[in-house]
Amino acid sequence: MPERISRKKFFKLLAYLLLVPLFYLTNKMVKDHQKFKTNNREFRISNPSPGLSISGPIIISKLDNELKIFSSRCTHLGCQINKIENEEIICPCHGSKYDINGKPIKGPSIKALIKLDYYMDETTNEIVVKLG
Repeated sequence: MPERISRKKFFKLLAYLLLVPLFYLTNKMVKDHQKFKTNNREFRISNPSPGLSISGPIIISKLDNELKIFSSRCTHLGCQINKIENEEIICPCHGSKYDINGKPIKGPSIKALIKLDYYMDETTNEIVVKLG
């Protein structure tokens, strides 16, 4: 007849068995987070046209050789902005509108678009935008 184990020993073994995968998953999540955090994401554009334009994750505002680059995420709830009409940037989710400088002109958004840093890559003659 097999030996019976106590209830206390059973729950102790069960806890150990459950903790092993938990430690593994926690370790994996921490490593993935560190890898993502150290990965400086960049977006490259070449020769943006004058006025407003959307290129993937960024909105480009170029007026009189003054270049401003904004995130294409609405500051209201983070929807992806994909529409420009009459020199206004329009969020498709709730109708927020921004001017050419990224400032809100119609709600529900009350914050300006996030301005992104960029630099000129002289070797490729491209504008490199830092996304994160």
